[in-house]
Amino acid sequence: MPGGPSDVEAAIAEAKKKIAVKKKEAEIAALAAKKKEEAEKKAVSTAPHGAKKQEIKRTTVSARDVARSIVKMIEKQFPSLAKDLKSADMNIDASSFISRAILLAFTVSLMVGFALIMLASTFDFPILYIFPIVPIVFIGIFVWMLQFPRLKIAQKETELDKDVLFAGRDMLIALKSGVPLFNAMANVSKNYGVASREFAKIVERVQSGVPAEVALQEAGDLNTSRAFRQIILQIVTSLRSGSDVAVALEIVLNQISQEQVIALKRYGQKLNPITMFYMLFGIILPSLGIAIGIILTSFVNIRIDFTMLIIVLLLLGLLQYMFFALMRSSRPNFEV
Repeated sequence: MPGGPSDVEAAIAEAKKKIAVKKKEAEIAALAAKKKEEAEKKAVSTAPHGAKKQEIKRTTVSARDVARSIVKMIEKQFPSLAKDLKSADMNIDASSFISRAILLAFTVSLMVGFALIMLASTFDFPILYIFPIVPIVFIGIFVWMLQFPRLKIAQKETELDKDVLFAGRDMLIALKSGVPLFNAMANVSKNYGVASREFAKIVERVQSGVPAEVALQEAGDLNTSRAFRQIILQIVTSLRSGSDVAVALEIVLNQISQEQVIALKRYGQKLNPITMFYMLFGIILPSLGIAIGIILTSFVNIRIDFTMLIIVLLLLGLLQYMFFALMRSSRPNFEV
């Protein structure tokens, strides 16, 4: 019935519900205003400390950006550094390597400078002359570090040339026996030193899904050994043309073997004059010179002290080292 007690009760309940909602909204608004006020007070109290933190962070970021830009600039001056690091089996990118080179050069130059200052203060030497030495040491260490990958590549090439011919012959025997090329490379991936390590990389690349031609081509591009590159090039050419790999491999191995025989003959021809000069300047002349010097000093009033003998000994040692270094550098890289 309209206008009855039930309608009045419903209106009262709805009014109470609206009042409760408004009261809750007012409490939430008051709580939010209180929190906002506390946050503003806290921000005001810690404003100088926070600003200082932001300033330090900004300075650190800018310093890092400057260091990175310097490293990138140096990296652009050495575009082959990334490839050299990869060829030398150094698992580091060019930017990180340059950063470490700068850090090492800076540390060594500081240590040298500190040691020289200590020596100068001990022996009353002018410290002013030491300051130009520190940047020279820094530049020398940094340049040496940048050349270090090439030194490792040369060492790797020497070790690779020692065993690559034997690894190639082992692979040739396997191919002639009907073994697939992949299995033949897997067979020589051990017991042949650096050559086995290179073939193991090729096998690993092929197992990861890279085509054999691509894996072989990459291995050839990253190695400076002429014999290894010849073997890889012949295998790649045979795979692309569809010809017999064993025939091409046998031809290139015979060619490498003949080149090694020629290199040995050239080494023998170089060794004869080197040996003659070593006997003359390293043994005969020093012995005669010392004997004649002793005889002459007995007639002339010349005093030979211990320092002079040490200098003569050092010069003879340097001469011996030069001859041995010359003979070693002339020696072929492969094993006989």
